[in-house]
Amino acid sequence: MIFLYIVILILFLFILFLFTSFLTPLFSKVPFVPVRGRIVDEIIAALELKDDSVLYDLGCGDGRVLFAGVKDFPNRSALGIERAPFPYLCAKIRKVFSKTKNVSIIYGDFFKLDFSPATHIFIYLFPSILDELLPKFEKELKQGTRLVSCDFQFSKRKPDEVIKTKSKDWQTNHTIYVYHF
Repeated sequence: MIFLYIVILILFLFILFLFTSFLTPLFSKVPFVPVRGRIVDEIIAALELKDDSVLYDLGCGDGRVLFAGVKDFPNRSALGIERAPFPYLCAKIRKVFSKTKNVSIIYGDFFKLDFSPATHIFIYLFPSILDELLPKFEKELKQGTRLVSCDFQFSKRKPDEVIKTKSKDWQTNHTIYVYHF
């Protein structure tokens, strides 16, 4: 009987995944493409987080950058915002199982979020979205806020630093763009 419940649960989750995958473009301007686990450490290094940092991840997906950013640092806090249902659910499940108290995941539109508390921001968004966000960043971010973007850069602002990641064999190289506001 338990086996039947497990099969039903797996089938339900698979259908939910397919359903939300096809509906994600209706809820979000960008698809859910997770950052590869192998470059998360390089992203965290590029962020140069401090013990009391406040990290925001816009379009946080499953939250992997958030959890890596606060790991072993109880005074750091992290806020992820996600608009697509499936990645949001994945991030919430990850939070439950990680028992991390200093990570918050919210469902919503990052264009409506106040960025002023952030000391560090991570984004993995298309250039058109970056350019839409640039005026909001320039208005709301405190001086000294560090923003790290994976693979995409602003068309109207030059990065302060460019970091090329090193791939293993067949894997794709990535470029990390660092901005200071």
